[in-house]
Amino acid sequence: MDKNECVIEVEADKDDFPEGGKGWLVVGGCVCISFSTFGMINSYGCFQTYYETELFPEVSSSKLSIIGACQASIIYCLTPLLLPLVYSFGIRNILSLGATLIIISFFGLSTTKEGELWKCYFFQAVMFSIGSSLLFPPIMFSPIEWFKRRRATALGMSMCGVSLGGMIWPIIFKNMINKYGFGWTTRAIAFVYIPVTIGAIIMIPQTLEPQFIHKEETISNSRYSKAKVQSLSSTYKNLIKSWINQTSDLKYDTMLISNLLGMFGSYPAIFYLDYFATIISPGTTVTTYLLVIFNAMGGPGRVLPGIISDKIGRCNTLIICFCIASISILAMWIPSIKFETISVFAVFVGIFGFFIGPSFSLYPACFAQVFGTNGSEARLGFMLFTSFPGPILGCLIAGSFIPKGSSTDKVLNSFYKLTIYSGTVIFVCGVILLVVRLSITRKPLAFV
Repeated sequence: MDKNECVIEVEADKDDFPEGGKGWLVVGGCVCISFSTFGMINSYGCFQTYYETELFPEVSSSKLSIIGACQASIIYCLTPLLLPLVYSFGIRNILSLGATLIIISFFGLSTTKEGELWKCYFFQAVMFSIGSSLLFPPIMFSPIEWFKRRRATALGMSMCGVSLGGMIWPIIFKNMINKYGFGWTTRAIAFVYIPVTIGAIIMIPQTLEPQFIHKEETISNSRYSKAKVQSLSSTYKNLIKSWINQTSDLKYDTMLISNLLGMFGSYPAIFYLDYFATIISPGTTVTTYLLVIFNAMGGPGRVLPGIISDKIGRCNTLIICFCIASISILAMWIPSIKFETISVFAVFVGIFGFFIGPSFSLYPACFAQVFGTNGSEARLGFMLFTSFPGPILGCLIAGSFIPKGSSTDKVLNSFYKLTIYSGTVIFVCGVILLVVRLSITRKPLAFV
């Protein structure tokens, strides 16, 4: 079997797609959304450090990490459940509602004082997450409607806002928090959200031409429909049935397990990067901008592997990235604990940021390549829904390793358990995906 035959064997879609044009406006709008949603979630480490050291020093790490973990988990859980609302009420209306909730959540969070942890749970963990869940469907589904040949590239670019937000939000937070306090810092963030979300609302609703429509409903062409609103109950019944039907495919089920384990392993590592740095090197410039380094490398880490995967295969690329990310944790973070070297840790953060980025952007392209776009909402929706236990349970497990009220040495040594946990789980995630890839073809150079 030659190379072209390998490509045909595992590329399910045969139809034509726009491959650009207004699709790039959609991608631009998706960048605004990923900046607003997971860009903020990836910045939660600076919030957690502030909570641990200033606002709630008596509260355990696991209870504080739940705030950031809830953000990711709620988005994963609600996004597929809210997708029918997009088809019923129209993409622009849903984006407007989601943007409003996010902006209100940060104005509400700005009123938080010592002893008012419940406000962080309500505004930051719940309200922000519901708003983000309303914004998030276009990132997962819209680029797939516009691209096939450049699909992984478009999805990677759509998720670039995660890295951009992960750089800008910590810079805003850390440069304002000591000068203006928590209240005005979070209000400033709320004001930044206004033009960013307006950009998404303008760019994403682009009309897909009839010759490029290959499924019954599309995100891009969704408009308010009274009939669809009235039939929402039957729509949800069909959604659940479609999820159940997908689980009959063993390859699909195995990929779901791999994705879930990736969530279990990656989020604890991401959330505790900043806190670990403040322990081994408090107050230094490197520590201040560590999350910026992580997210700066995550930008090209989402785009370049996406471009490469369009050449060598999405599963192939993702397996390589998982393996390198897990090895970097075990080979570089663990020595940083022993020798307390911020320079080695900063290098690790850059490497880890680059190679863990594709785990969030390439999975949709993997599913679309192996199974096609027909039924993609059901497959990707159920993938998101089954991902929701990962961040919150993973952070609870990792947070239980970090003792509260102990000596610095004891806290530092507890990171051995956290790093071994995260590194091992991410490696197993890559191995399981490798099993799926080998079940498709064992040819080492096949496009999978």
